Amino acid sequence: MKKRLLIVDEDSASNSMLMNHLTNSKWVEICGQATRIDQVWQMLQSLRPDMVLLGEIKESERGVLCQQFRFAFPHLSFIAACSPQDLVWEPFFRNLGIWVVAKPIQAGQIEALAMMPQAITREAWQSAPPQEPYSNTPSMPSNQPLRQTMGEASSESQSPAIHSMPKHLITVYGPKGGVGKTFISRELAIYFSQQKREGSTLKVLAVDFNLDLGTFATTLNLPRTPNMFTWVQEIEAQLHESVRLRGRDPADIRAEEWQEYIADFRLSSADVEKYIVTHMESGLHVLTSPRDIRHSFEIRNYHVYLILETLKHSTYDVILIDTAPDTTDATIQALFFAEQVVMVGNPVVDSIENIQRLLKLLREAEYPEERIQVCMNRLQRKEMFTLDEIRAYFQLHPSKKIFPIPDDAEVKKSINTGSPMMLQPGKTAAKSAIETLGKALIPEEEEKAESPLKNKTRERPALFRWLWG
Repeated sequence: MKKRLLIVDEDSASNSMLMNHLTNSKWVEICGQATRIDQVWQMLQSLRPDMVLLGEIKESERGVLCQQFRFAFPHLSFIAACSPQDLVWEPFFRNLGIWVVAKPIQAGQIEALAMMPQAITREAWQSAPPQEPYSNTPSMPSNQPLRQTMGEASSESQSPAIHSMPKHLITVYGPKGGVGKTFISRELAIYFSQQKREGSTLKVLAVDFNLDLGTFATTLNLPRTPNMFTWVQEIEAQLHESVRLRGRDPADIRAEEWQEYIADFRLSSADVEKYIVTHMESGLHVLTSPRDIRHSFEIRNYHVYLILETLKHSTYDVILIDTAPDTTDATIQALFFAEQVVMVGNPVVDSIENIQRLLKLLREAEYPEERIQVCMNRLQRKEMFTLDEIRAYFQLHPSKKIFPIPDDAEVKKSINTGSPMMLQPGKTAAKSAIETLGKALIPEEEEKAESPLKNKTRERPALFRWLWG
């Protein structure tokens, strides 16, 4: 059966030439071509191709675009068509599981890739339920389980446990270190672990994605064995065994061939709890970062992808990821994995500027801004900048709330003792502020209200223009 190819490239002349060369192909059928981003997402929904050729698109950063496509449509095969000067990005694309071809593209290259075993059949793609309808922003991975692909996964991993409550995927991120991001992550995770929905206590997993210098376990006085590296070792063992069962020696597999095996590989969501530690006072489950910093160097991008996909199919009601203050692939994957992001900073110039730069990048990538909640931690009574000034600098709508977390002596005591504020009796300003943020992320049914964007007011100008670069 011919593989249906969607061409995404603003170079119409190159597109026409390739289409002419593939007219009589026995292996490839061109199902459409797109020269704009808005066309791409519509065509992916309506045409349902087997393969996507990614060329150049103006005003789009191809690396981020590849991330969006790969996470929204993991069952498709993607090919990056690079000019000679763009081939420096080849390792990056290959780490994402994307084939790379150099321009000018030869029809034989596309046919050769089409002849390779695919991770999903055309029939499975056609019978799958439709994605979310197209909107003004590209669709991101939803909180619904993605379709499982064909491979050697067990039937258990292909049929995730049915859960009555919706799954909440939350990533806590701060582009600057030392702003209290892990503290916010810890308190939110503990808060959610104490909440009930539909009569049942939420099952919560906190994941430390600061792979080399994560301290989430430390903040709760937890052991760091087992940890994420324990899981990665098991993933590698299973991958190698899968290769041997196919009559190959893992030592002889080239890097690009690994991508094919990984595309067919699935983990069982039932195994997740083998690699977590439990905070006994709250019942919170934690997947900790590696105990030895050297182990973090052995965690590859495909490990991160497989772990996130497995967590998405798990029985947890809330999965909260605490990230590193960087823009590595693990952090980017965590951002696109999430249905909601808490952007944490504090009211000082460098932190504010870093958040503004990150928001600008996400807007350029057309990341849905309604998924982002901004949190200003360690807020004092008198600050150099007001929340209105910060909101204006971030170019947020006036109705978009910034969640302030006040700094007080109880916060410092809680951090140093490893005793979460959310488990302490009584009320404090910081504790109440965390609860407010938690309710905004996962509202109680009776508190759900209409979107505040319906009551739009005029955006007020920035009051500290000297920050604008």
